Amino acid sequence: MTELTPISNIKPKMKIEGKVTKVELAGARVDIGAERDAFLHISELQPGRQVVTRVADVLKEGDVITVWVKQVKPQEGLVLLTRVEPPALEWGDLQRGLKLTGKIVKLEDFGAFVDIGAPKDGLVPVSAMAKTRVDKPSDLVKDGDEITVWIVKASKKENRIGLSMVEPPAVDWSDIKVGQSFNGKVTRVENFGAFVDIGAEREGMVHVSEMESGYVSRPSDVVKVGQEVEVRVIEINPKKRQIKLTMKIDLTDIEEVAEEHEEAVLTPMQLAFQAARQQNQPTATVAKTKTAVKRDDQEDIFARTIQQHRATNG
Repeated sequence: MTELTPISNIKPKMKIEGKVTKVELAGARVDIGAERDAFLHISELQPGRQVVTRVADVLKEGDVITVWVKQVKPQEGLVLLTRVEPPALEWGDLQRGLKLTGKIVKLEDFGAFVDIGAPKDGLVPVSAMAKTRVDKPSDLVKDGDEITVWIVKASKKENRIGLSMVEPPAVDWSDIKVGQSFNGKVTRVENFGAFVDIGAEREGMVHVSEMESGYVSRPSDVVKVGQEVEVRVIEINPKKRQIKLTMKIDLTDIEEVAEEHEEAVLTPMQLAFQAARQQNQPTATVAKTKTAVKRDDQEDIFARTIQQHRATNG
């Protein structure tokens, strides 16, 4: 006798070969080797989501079919099935910048819909198909093509997945902040400055006045194409797609370090003054003691004088 699988061991997305044991108006009962037959609803019969009006038109008792577990309700002893293969990726897996391979399932004038194994097909707009201008998606791809795409945006609330066939930059505009430092590579040198690739959509520009603290007559005297430099963002304009950079050292950081250093280390003059004060301290203490003794003696003499005066006149 074949050992039956406890329903508690059956998990969603499991792929199972089952045998149809009963055909009903609402669906079919399927033996999947569990304690009880699972149920395949009429809406889950066709992989292509075609509308089925009668279960008997698709299945009959004794058919062996491939199904996936859609939902498990252990307390009710119920397993719900589907013949639609579940997506490999859930909404939570669709992070911006994720690289995937997908198949084009539909072409439109505005772009291409791509099956990436997610809950919904993603859309590659025609503007995101190449770095150069594309007039029509059909000029570049066709139905059934397997392509590499990157996720630009995924919203379960909007039920939309935006894709791109152009690899997105490592640094997004929203991630760039004024004061942020980057290690970049000089890509072009002009009379007015140099352009530096920091991994963003656009290169940043270091004006000649931002290359060194002193006067620079020619940017080529400071940097060369291909040279790696450390730069800091001083201005950003996402609307104009502009990033302004500087190669100058941040003087604020230097001043803060200098202040900390001054607090921790005394100057030679401060050390000499401190030593002199410590040497004079015992002398000052002795002088203070002598003054106190002298004052006590005066008070004692005054008290004895008053007492003698009272005894003479008494």
